[in-house]
Amino acid sequence: MRYWNALEATVTAAEAIEECHRHDIKACVRESDGALIEVETGDVIAAADDGGEFSGEAVIGFLGY
Repeated sequence: MRYWNALEATVTAAEAIEECHRHDIKACVRESDGALIEVETGDVIAAADDGGEFSGEAVIGFLGY
């Protein structure tokens, strides 16, 4: 996906976790609030929207793009 498209996209938990994995970051969904977090540090990668999906902008921002 192109950078500008990714900024506007929403992604599923599986897609976000896969993208993090490609960057050697282990991520999971926190049960208490549905946020996507980095397992090692507990840092929030992205908050879930009402549909349980995540902002592409938040995910790629966390990855340093």
